[in-house]
Amino acid sequence: LEVGSMVEVVSNSGVTVYGVVQWLGVPEGKTAKWAGIELDYEVKSCCDGMYRGQRYFTCKVGRALFVPVTKLNPDRRFVSLSTGNENLKPTDEPPGFSDPEFEDPEEDVPPIPESEALSLLVGRMKGIQGHINSCYLDATLFSLFGSSMTLDNIWKKPADTEKPITCTLRKVVNRLRRQGFVPAESVMNFRKELGCDTFRTEELLCLSADPEEFITVLFQKVLCMQPLIKLRSGQETCQGAYTLQIFLEKEQMGQMPSVQQLLDTSCLSGDLKFEEMPSCLMVQMPRFGNKYKMFSHIIPSTELDITDLLYNSPRECFICGHLAAFECLQCLPDRKLQPGRIKQYCSTCNSQVHSHPARQGHSPKALSVPARSESPVPRHVMQLLAVLCIQTSHYVSFVKFGPDPRSWVFFDSMADRCGDGPSGYSIPVVRACPELGDFLYLPEEELARSNHSQAPELVRRLLSDSYMFLYQNPATPLSK
Repeated sequence: LEVGSMVEVVSNSGVTVYGVVQWLGVPEGKTAKWAGIELDYEVKSCCDGMYRGQRYFTCKVGRALFVPVTKLNPDRRFVSLSTGNENLKPTDEPPGFSDPEFEDPEEDVPPIPESEALSLLVGRMKGIQGHINSCYLDATLFSLFGSSMTLDNIWKKPADTEKPITCTLRKVVNRLRRQGFVPAESVMNFRKELGCDTFRTEELLCLSADPEEFITVLFQKVLCMQPLIKLRSGQETCQGAYTLQIFLEKEQMGQMPSVQQLLDTSCLSGDLKFEEMPSCLMVQMPRFGNKYKMFSHIIPSTELDITDLLYNSPRECFICGHLAAFECLQCLPDRKLQPGRIKQYCSTCNSQVHSHPARQGHSPKALSVPARSESPVPRHVMQLLAVLCIQTSHYVSFVKFGPDPRSWVFFDSMADRCGDGPSGYSIPVVRACPELGDFLYLPEEELARSNHSQAPELVRRLLSDSYMFLYQNPATPLSK
């Protein structure tokens, strides 16, 4: 038994409560060894970590229980979590016990507010507990559903019209938002239901899938939602997608590009435009798992401006600010014209720019300009919500939990492990990461010039291991 162990306690009335050991020792006035436990849920008679006037640890009021260690037993809900076990079942609760806070599938638990996120989420045995290569799923769910309101409208569908797997997902999300912790058993139930209709069960349970594959299945099969992104290639019809993969040649970019530069270059190179402003944009970096990545470091763009990537939308001339009529892909990397920025021009500036001998061979493309346009052209900007990272086949995530620039947390569903073999279990960890906010809100030009080897550990990890960036449009609901 140690700090971080998951335990259960049976009261004199036969009610079982579950929690994580946060303190071990001999309290004042006692002679035997006791344990301070942070419970999974609130109990009216419990405290906040203070026992008989002495502070031993800190948690939410009603979550702390102090008992002799002789009353503790290993949490039986996790004893059966072994790699080959295909018969994980929800624990049968003893008579008289109920937890309506997260068992009601019709309940809409709101996202975790910024003011409560750190106290609810940060620590060991927090977030979503990983099991059998589930890190891709754990990191994605934590990023999408923990604190963001972007996806909340997906829960507005009446429960009697939902598929059972959607109700199972709702339970997982409700538990994360209300208690700050989801045991592996709950996620395994969701994964098994998911495997019946989508992946082969042996692939889902034994191999590590990719976040983009899971995201497509999540929105298409579980939430029954239309594609989040509508793309138009040239004059062809619109195509739908749930995530956007960056495609480009390495020579088109500098050594350390930003997400904005990668998106602009990829879309222009592929002649792609967004049909409309997406509610949620998940951009996959040019890398393939942990085996290959095109760039050693990528600078996160805290805001993603897609104004110049919208189809048939007014755009400003790069030079004078008047309404643009032409766009030039060859001008994109031009170091004399701010490399990496999309270059569109009015007719006058287009002629002047391409009169230069170095640009006379360019082929500017005429834009479809609306008959009437606002002046100045309104900007369409998306905000960074989360970043999924991969290192040695293991996915983790960085998630922004509020409007404050420093409101960032780091989540790893398998950060540590307690015990070996069939009786062992993963210990998920959530860490506050305000230093990431301090770093990201520097100008991108300064970030590109900075010495990243001197940056804090988690900042270095994000810069070198980023796999997918998640952006949200706060002005548009996701539900279609």
